[in-house]
Amino acid sequence: MDASARLLIEHECGKLPLLFARYADNGDHAALADLFTADGTYDRPFSPGYPFHGRTRIQAIFRDRPPILVRHLVSNVLVEVTSETTARGSSYLIMMSNHDHVTPPQKSNGIFVGGFDDEYVLDGDTWRFASRKGHLALHEGGAIPNFPPPSDEARGLS
Repeated sequence: MDASARLLIEHECGKLPLLFARYADNGDHAALADLFTADGTYDRPFSPGYPFHGRTRIQAIFRDRPPILVRHLVSNVLVEVTSETTARGSSYLIMMSNHDHVTPPQKSNGIFVGGFDDEYVLDGDTWRFASRKGHLALHEGGAIPNFPPPSDEARGLS
């Protein structure tokens, strides 16, 4: 693979974590889910180890939560091209949110720092997440959200 092809893949895959944050913050759940392959998986940073399977289940996580004012700050996006149709990457994430009010500006209920490990795949002519595995590393203020383990049905396993 030549350098320009590699750079194009890095660019296209490197946009995905940024788009994920934008769509999550703006409540565009359908667009967020469309960043994944049809059978893609998503592990939430607050409850890793319980991946959600498929676009429908991934969209439901965001669509069905109570309204929230949230901002995700994404940095340190790295993409490693592994073939002409696959890549992997990582990024850091800072999340600040307010669950009581949805109109900015508001005080944050906490600051959470973590990241994602991603697997990318060329799906037709579009790069998408095959998987996103989130993790939490640090937090300041506010309690860590306690999500009970989701059912297999909610995760798209039954």
